[in-house]
Amino acid sequence: MIFHIDPNSPKPVYQQIIDQAKYAVASGRLQTGDRLPTIREVAVQTRTNRNTVARAYAELEREGFLHTRTGQGSFISGEAPAHGRERSRRILAERMDELLALAHQFRLDGGELEGLLRERLEHVRLPGGDASDPAPGPESSEGRNKPS
Repeated sequence: MIFHIDPNSPKPVYQQIIDQAKYAVASGRLQTGDRLPTIREVAVQTRTNRNTVARAYAELEREGFLHTRTGQGSFISGEAPAHGRERSRRILAERMDELLALAHQFRLDGGELEGLLRERLEHVRLPGGDASDPAPGPESSEGRNKPS
């Protein structure tokens, strides 16, 4: 796993590391038993103090996302995926709140937002959608399935 630290973020570096690790679990990029890079590796890669990375790892371990084996490293715990779905929903809710605030700044009303959401859902097919619903193609939906 590669962490990316944003020096301009208002979030502290240790929190950015925590958030990215949790996001990787929630998105399925990290699974139970996966080994994280060592504290030293992350510190060098992100040009961050080792104590900052250690603080993030300690917090992840305290929350049950990691377990550490002396001399072997830090691993994603079996409890982490159980938090994954809940964490995914929280991440999406936070992003939606940000988008809603931006929409408010742009003075978009509820109808415009709903229309934009429907448009984007048609453009991007979400997993677990109705298999009988064909994926949107380049042709217009009005022209499909009409008798000739």
